[in-house]
Amino acid sequence: MGLFDRFKSKKNIVDGVFDISKISNANVDQFLKSGQLKMIYILSPIFGGSEERVNQIIVTPKAEKEKLVIDDELCDFLKQGKSVKKLKMNFEYKDKSIVPSKIFITANVDGEDYNKVIDVW
Repeated sequence: MGLFDRFKSKKNIVDGVFDISKISNANVDQFLKSGQLKMIYILSPIFGGSEERVNQIIVTPKAEKEKLVIDDELCDFLKQGKSVKKLKMNFEYKDKSIVPSKIFITANVDGEDYNKVIDVW
């Protein structure tokens, strides 16, 4: 590390916090390796979702936890014998980031609307 390296602006880092709006395919690996971002399944394999990359999305650790809670809740509905139909997920993006800013999860659980929103960033 050179004497002036600490003064160079770090791409995607602002005051020690990275700028998610600047995350792209070119730089995402560094954030995944550091744990600042997580790769999750869009449709969990427990519901028949593929384990392929096409069924994965990049989110913050907080959003990962929220998605796992929702998956557990849906799984509990099924264990209780409830029907879960029309499960859909939609994503909202800001700027050119590959990380969605919001995840919208909808389903029909025993004839009732089920709606959740995960605020990713």
